[in-house]
Amino acid sequence: MTTEAARTGTPYALRRAEVLDTRRITPGVVRVTLGGPDLVDLPRAAPDGYLKLFFPRRRGEEPTLPAIPADGDIGRWYRTYLAMPDGERPAMRTYTLRRRRDHPGGVEIDVDLVLHGDGPGSTWARDAAPGDRIAFTGPYGIYGPRPEHDAVLLVGDETAVPAMGAIVESLPAGTRAEVVAAVSSGAEVTSFTTAGRVEVSWVHGGPTLLDVVTATDLPGERPYVWLAGEAGTVKDLRRHLTRERGVDRRDIQFCGYWRRGRTEEQAAAEAVLAAGATGEDD
Repeated sequence: MTTEAARTGTPYALRRAEVLDTRRITPGVVRVTLGGPDLVDLPRAAPDGYLKLFFPRRRGEEPTLPAIPADGDIGRWYRTYLAMPDGERPAMRTYTLRRRRDHPGGVEIDVDLVLHGDGPGSTWARDAAPGDRIAFTGPYGIYGPRPEHDAVLLVGDETAVPAMGAIVESLPAGTRAEVVAAVSSGAEVTSFTTAGRVEVSWVHGGPTLLDVVTATDLPGERPYVWLAGEAGTVKDLRRHLTRERGVDRRDIQFCGYWRRGRTEEQAAAEAVLAAGATGEDD
């Protein structure tokens, strides 16, 4: 089913997609290829463009979600989604649009899902098969260096590796970049194809991201810094870079992909409540 909102070419639309293929990239990452009519006018986003995926509650079903309002108010739709009973609301998780392929018949996208325990995204990814259905909004992206930046620093945990890979592979020829990526083990180390001059440090089995960044020389005279991963870790990294390394806050883009001890729905509901208390809107 193609929604009216999905035909507007905006990321603020609810789209339905079908699984076309799945494969293991590493022992802990499944790459799922999605396609379908709703992707025909999928907008382009920054290289770190991410999707909000909504998973069916039972295998073989399609996620049941409220319709997007006729006026396209995604904030109001989101509040309606969060108000659904716990036993009916499809779980939502955030994942990077890793790669996109446009062809005469439509659009296909690859999404890399990190397998984290028995969460809804991990459970779905382990069992996903061609023909399965899923829903999503997006892509939304935040990556955006400016002309004054002469290098790039990317730092993130394993949930950010797909986005860092997409960014690295999009770098213009000769762009200097330093990547610091934390993964659960050496088996999760992967490789990227890029035209940039990139150095990658894989972190596992001891030091933390903050340990490694503290000991790492910043690339260039004025690097653009991109931080993503667990919200508390991202906050610590940003504080270190601004207070101890002298990086201008305007040169840092950051995103807490997840929060320790909180599901994405819980974190989102807390944010909505906080916005309501201050009179802000989504």
